[in-house]
Amino acid sequence: MNKHGGYFGQKQREVIDFSVNINPLGVPSKLMKELEKELPMLIRYPEIDGKTAKETLSKYLDKEADKIILGNGATELIYLFARAIKASKVLLIQPTFTEYERAFQVSGSSIFHFYTYEEAGFRIDMPELLVSIENLNPQVVVLCNPNNPTGVFYEPEELMPLLEVIKEKNCYLFIDESFIDFTEKFSLSSFVEEYPIFILRSMTKTYGIPGLRLGYGLGDTDIVKELNYIKEPWTINSLALKAVDILLKDNNYFNRTQKWYEEEKNFLLNGLSSINNIDVFPSEGNFFLCKLKNSSGENVKSTLLNYGIYIRTCTDFKGLNDQFIRLAVRSREENEKLIHSLYNLI
Repeated sequence: MNKHGGYFGQKQREVIDFSVNINPLGVPSKLMKELEKELPMLIRYPEIDGKTAKETLSKYLDKEADKIILGNGATELIYLFARAIKASKVLLIQPTFTEYERAFQVSGSSIFHFYTYEEAGFRIDMPELLVSIENLNPQVVVLCNPNNPTGVFYEPEELMPLLEVIKEKNCYLFIDESFIDFTEKFSLSSFVEEYPIFILRSMTKTYGIPGLRLGYGLGDTDIVKELNYIKEPWTINSLALKAVDILLKDNNYFNRTQKWYEEEKNFLLNGLSSINNIDVFPSEGNFFLCKLKNSSGENVKSTLLNYGIYIRTCTDFKGLNDQFIRLAVRSREENEKLIHSLYNLI
């Protein structure tokens, strides 16, 4: 059974959910207003392959439309990529998002793990990784950047040795940039023409629309063509397709998000760091990985629920255990409540 963040209990409206790393500013009001006008058009089929939305993304990314593929959320594209590649061996850099392993497993791949460790701040030992790739000869290496749940980010120059090796080995780097919009960091998008990489992006998290399901992938024309060949028709509904143009033009919402993120991330980090029995790891995501010194994640989770707060435990992430929890960045009032509750509890 899949395990992800998200509170679905009986008191859902009364619980502050710190387990989901979604923009707490909510659905953009401009999007809601514009999509309301589209409701009468639901009588029509959407574009079978989202051609218009891909052209919009093409201009936004400054990439040819045939290098872009749309997904019913980023998760659809993880599974689609796994089915298209049919890799015999896949190397996952752990700890990381659990759906990568499941997607490649159901497609028949053998899964191997390269671990990062707490004492190194969960950062990759690049020489060790290159040796692992040399010895294993995987068809796919998977990296989340910024990584979920550790928040670690690698600059393009840091990844150059990896890019050179995968090019030499003729394997793919599947790189998930779903959280990069919460940073001011550089994407690897400028490398898709030169290196065998496939970049996954999510609009769900940036724009607070998990119910709409919207993501896209960027890669060379050959891999995108292969993904499109096996992709089911009409997986993106007409409202999601319409949303692409609306969201990308909503600079006000995006700028508000950046301002909110900078302020609230620092506030939450300072607050959590002031609690003696919690270690907080630096993060480039819109969440923090924390280690509990004298408590278990499950105990803290169940106790916090009595305060109307829900958190994400990390026992299902390979390389982590019940001492670790992940906390999303939310509004000032909600972050204050979390800090106060943890301070009293721990």
